[in-house]
Amino acid sequence: MYPDNGNDEVFLKRCFELAAKGTGTVTPNPLVGVVLVKNGKVIGEGYHKKHGEAHAEFDALNNSTEDAGGSILYCNLEPCCHTNKQTPPCVPLIISKGIKKVIISNFDPNPDVNGEGVKQLRDAGIEVIIDVLKEEGEELNKFYFNYVKKKIPYITLKVAQSKDGKITKSKNEQTWLTGEESNRFVHHQRATYDAVLVGANTVAVDNPRLNVRNAVGRNPKRIILDGKLSIDLNAVVLSAKDIENTWILTSKSADTEKINNFTEKGALVFQFKTDDNEQIKLIDILTRLGEEKITSLFVEGGSNIFSQFIDGNYFDEIIILEAPITLGKGLNGIPTSSLPHIKKISSEKIGKDLKSVYIKK
Repeated sequence: MYPDNGNDEVFLKRCFELAAKGTGTVTPNPLVGVVLVKNGKVIGEGYHKKHGEAHAEFDALNNSTEDAGGSILYCNLEPCCHTNKQTPPCVPLIISKGIKKVIISNFDPNPDVNGEGVKQLRDAGIEVIIDVLKEEGEELNKFYFNYVKKKIPYITLKVAQSKDGKITKSKNEQTWLTGEESNRFVHHQRATYDAVLVGANTVAVDNPRLNVRNAVGRNPKRIILDGKLSIDLNAVVLSAKDIENTWILTSKSADTEKINNFTEKGALVFQFKTDDNEQIKLIDILTRLGEEKITSLFVEGGSNIFSQFIDGNYFDEIIILEAPITLGKGLNGIPTSSLPHIKKISSEKIGKDLKSVYIKK
């Protein structure tokens, strides 16, 4: 199955592949994959499939084709050692199976683990090697690591814009810019993130479904920022079968009758205090989303929403999908060239469009 060349990275990359299968179903837990190797041969594989179900270590050991004693366990994340969760800890199981070595990409920043798992393994006489493919492991679990450390979601701003940086011809006009390939990419991202967020004007103009259609995966939570509850009760996003996953964020002063209209349809309404400018503070929203165990947020617009996130410095990543057309005038997207605290990490063609990804420096 794998070359017997002693290359730990080969087996850890397989762990990454396995772990990624849990995308969208394990949240708020991390993505974890495990490979068991004995005498140079893979004897078991596993991954964390769903929140509340068996961890990857248990899955791999249950799938093992022979006794795991004397084997090497590869895992992209430090095995857990605490009981403050639905499933039993993995470290005692690893010790009991007589595994001789554990090779890991990343420590688990969860305060209940955070090196204690490695310590317990070493105290039991098991050799532990850490930080193999560390950066790749961090990228795989960037949502989880950010959430554990900050208690708010990992935030990505996704902008589809023209070559001259416009997202639409006018505030009240729907403008299609990017191609089918970009559309499939966006749907794949929706399946990856816990929630997507748009403003009320985007719902009014585009009437989006905000679900996953052109990709495989579960639908995210659909979050609409609507301080005045102005969206139409007949909007498509309010007719979804999983209407409980449509969340409307509004102000404490919002009309009670309007709130009842939305809740009667099955949507969830969250109310927030406003500042002197009658604006809801983004940090209050992000904190509440964190409390609701939203670990990742895909922000899809529109212009005013992007400005709020940029001005408040509430983002971790920006994805620009640039169409090969010029609008000349219209609403501006995100002027990445004027943001000194970001850097481009990738740029590639996606159909006829150009996809560029930026992160903070």
